[in-house]
Amino acid sequence: MIQYKDFAPRITERGPFGGASEYESFSEVVSEVNQWIENTTIQVINVETVVLPDRIEGTGDDVYGVTTSNAFHPVMISQGLAINCFQCVRVWYRE
Repeated sequence: MIQYKDFAPRITERGPFGGASEYESFSEVVSEVNQWIENTTIQVINVETVVLPDRIEGTGDDVYGVTTSNAFHPVMISQGLAINCFQCVRVWYRE
């Protein structure tokens, strides 16, 4: 069965009073992906980058969110309304 796993920047420092936080760089995310692949017994089918919204469900430790790092991308959805997205790595694999 084909499955996938998303890897997004983790929070490295929380902002004061719920303000913007700081996050891992994209290269740190790629390093995490490489470690995960090395430590699992999966067959990698494809690795791609995807831009996902600031609230990601099902990513394991639930510390993902809007980033102020170089992976941050504001995306305009309509009439000047933007949602905050960031660059992630998606690994498609077979167990």
